[in-house]
Amino acid sequence: MKKRKSRLPVIVDILTHNCIGSQEELSKQLAIRGYIVTQATLSRDLKMLRTTKIATDMGGYRYVIADANRVSNEPFAKLQNTVQSSLHPAALSLSVSGNLVVIKTRNGYASGLAYDLDMLESHHILGTIPGADTVFAVVNESSSRKDLYNLFQSFLPQSVLESAKYQFLGDEANDE
Repeated sequence: MKKRKSRLPVIVDILTHNCIGSQEELSKQLAIRGYIVTQATLSRDLKMLRTTKIATDMGGYRYVIADANRVSNEPFAKLQNTVQSSLHPAALSLSVSGNLVVIKTRNGYASGLAYDLDMLESHHILGTIPGADTVFAVVNESSSRKDLYNLFQSFLPQSVLESAKYQFLGDEANDE
């Protein structure tokens, strides 16, 4: 048990700062840090940490931790943002209706984009619901569309934003 207590924060650190897509990759990273574990032990550790695999923008997968601050009450340091990249090239379109934002993605990429959007921890987005190729984001009623557009500028490709600019900025879109 003592080994697990020292190993879990190392796994959290590895998964937070690296794009790890398989247990084999994770095992190699642990071995570099002096932790030699069996596949069964690693599976139990990943289950205890409540990890999941999400699609990356580049067509692969990576492990992410659902909520490392609540895992088994272990004293983990607050995780840094795990947004995979500054822009999501898998995003195809962006629309807004009332307090919902709809982001269309390439098939299979919605859950990764939704996860990264949630990890922004913006007060403008209350939560997301991903499908296979669509993300529904529920927007805080007090957030302006301009605030949302500014949030998405650092998150989505410029081509997607340009197509949706008028929906978010209205007549101001012509001024820019």
